[in-house]
Amino acid sequence: MKIKLLAATLAMVGSSAFAQEPPTQPAQLPQIPYLQESNNQRIPVDDGYTPPASNVQDDELFNQVDEIRRQQEQYQAALAAREQYAAEQIANSPGAKFLEQARKMYKPSMAFDIEPKQSIVIPVGQGLLNTLSTNFTELKVKTSDARSVIETEGGHLYISIPDSNPVGLVIHEAGVKSSQVSITLIPIDAPPVIADITVSMDDGMKRESVAYQKKMKEEEAINQAKAERVPYSDKHTKRIIDLLTPVAQGDFPRGFTLSGDIPEDYRTPCRMAIPHKAAQRLLGGSEIIDVIGVKNTTDSTYMVREEMCLNDDVIAVALFKKSYLAPGEEMELYILRDKLYYENVQRKARRPRVTWGDE
Repeated sequence: MKIKLLAATLAMVGSSAFAQEPPTQPAQLPQIPYLQESNNQRIPVDDGYTPPASNVQDDELFNQVDEIRRQQEQYQAALAAREQYAAEQIANSPGAKFLEQARKMYKPSMAFDIEPKQSIVIPVGQGLLNTLSTNFTELKVKTSDARSVIETEGGHLYISIPDSNPVGLVIHEAGVKSSQVSITLIPIDAPPVIADITVSMDDGMKRESVAYQKKMKEEEAINQAKAERVPYSDKHTKRIIDLLTPVAQGDFPRGFTLSGDIPEDYRTPCRMAIPHKAAQRLLGGSEIIDVIGVKNTTDSTYMVREEMCLNDDVIAVALFKKSYLAPGEEMELYILRDKLYYENVQRKARRPRVTWGDE
């Protein structure tokens, strides 16, 4: 006993047409009930189903079954031809040819010379750490890709692409947007790539780069200075803070008055290579506070240190607000002096006393 499924489609497309255009998927015919053959008798197999009376002979019905099977085979052949045609269309597309050309370019080590605003294509190892080395001092990179792992160090870029999708990068020298170039990375099943990329930069671009790096170093030095804390070792620390804090706030400490009488020897009291001068003097009962104005007239960052202004009569030196000065910046520093220091020195006896000692 055997069971045969009677199913077919209304229309078929000849295989001769597949080379010119994709086959049209045919509509599906209604299903025909199962036919169970036993002693040349038609016996229904579905529960509760009785086939209608028919004058169709068994031989004719069997021929119909064979015809439907032939149509099914043609339909499967049409589907296979359709898939083959789609695959050929993809293989012959501009995108596929572009990827194939990129694969042929692959070398473990490559070098590129490129002008600003131009583009290059580089095949790289998929899922591996690839290296792009440039002639930039500090490389900046932009991309819309969120899947890849990207790191930069100086003029080098390290990238690992986890899938087969191309990744577009725009790189340039930090602070020099006119040096931008576009790079398309094509991941392939190959070892990682080390690529040297030399971007042509004119003298103007180089000057921009130098100026930007100089500015970044100055900002870094200033930020570092802001993070520093000045240690206090004098035993009268609280007294010093109480006196100098109001001065830094633009006020007078209690018991002090403003004086414009500053001795000539105290006009430039510090040992530093940039201009400075005592602009104000605050007089107290036993202390003097000199307010010194400092300006960096050099073309580089200058570090001001407290020890530059120390002297015999100096109790403490304080800097406001920073110790690193960028070119053109100004600051105040405060020198707290012992008002009676030199008077006390003069009162001291200079002749040693005569003693009998041991005779």
